[in-house]
Amino acid sequence: MNVTVRQLRAFVLVVQKGSFTAAGRAMHLTQSALSLLVRDLEGALGTRLIDRTTRRTSPTPVGQEFFASAQRILSDLEHAVGNVDKLVAKQRGRVVVAAPLVLSSTFLPPILATFRSLHPGVDVLVMDSLTDQVLPNVRSGAADVGIGTFRRTEDDLTSVLLFKEPLVAVFPKRHAFSRAARLTWKDLKGSPILTLRRGSVFRELTQAGFVAGELPLEPALEATYSGTLIGLVKVGLGVAIVPEHATALVDKTSVAWKRLEKPAIEREVFMVHRAGISLSPAAQAFAEHLLKNNPHSKSAR
Repeated sequence: MNVTVRQLRAFVLVVQKGSFTAAGRAMHLTQSALSLLVRDLEGALGTRLIDRTTRRTSPTPVGQEFFASAQRILSDLEHAVGNVDKLVAKQRGRVVVAAPLVLSSTFLPPILATFRSLHPGVDVLVMDSLTDQVLPNVRSGAADVGIGTFRRTEDDLTSVLLFKEPLVAVFPKRHAFSRAARLTWKDLKGSPILTLRRGSVFRELTQAGFVAGELPLEPALEATYSGTLIGLVKVGLGVAIVPEHATALVDKTSVAWKRLEKPAIEREVFMVHRAGISLSPAAQAFAEHLLKNNPHSKSAR
């Protein structure tokens, strides 16, 4: 069976207007051309849909039943096409963003707020997780876009540098470090060090700083989340080494922080998505918004 949308529209208009001539005018077709569309539809269905007399044009009993179905099909199609138009226009859709816990709670919120104001019909889901879970979520398709610091990205991913930021030392406000004009890795000698767990990309960056400062790295405590390390600092258990964005989580009444220098060890934050696979209009809109509204864009260039 080969039924076309034009045939359905021609039939519906004939029933609605009660005339082949009027229906033809509505479709910008001659009466004979429109009549041919209806006959082809009747041929495809194997039954007469329209009774034609010299005085009137009306649907047959089968045509009357089919009229309701044809109207519904055209309405559903119009709705579906309208949805696609809205998706392409980035007025609707869904985007899933995978990001580590710290960036999800510090870097992303203002970007998400402005994105939602521009695209209120787009649903956004933030998959906040540990850094090492971001790439698997992007690769599997569970997330459209990923944000984070990674050891490396592979050919199956497209990555864009968003910004760089240094590692910092977080310490109790009463600590002697608070009075120092600058803080170097060598200055950490003798302090109980709190670090992110072994295997973390941040642990490797911390290790690089200690090597540069000619110090052994022997953590007093380890954790998987920067916020946990900052909580340990607050109760006086040591000095935490975390990326600078994590300092947004500190209680400034009891905790302070300084960038570590000589050398400055920086982490790179990337936006990633699957290579060779088109982003949905909603995800593309978010990616473009992120790059345009990245507050660190100058440092990322």
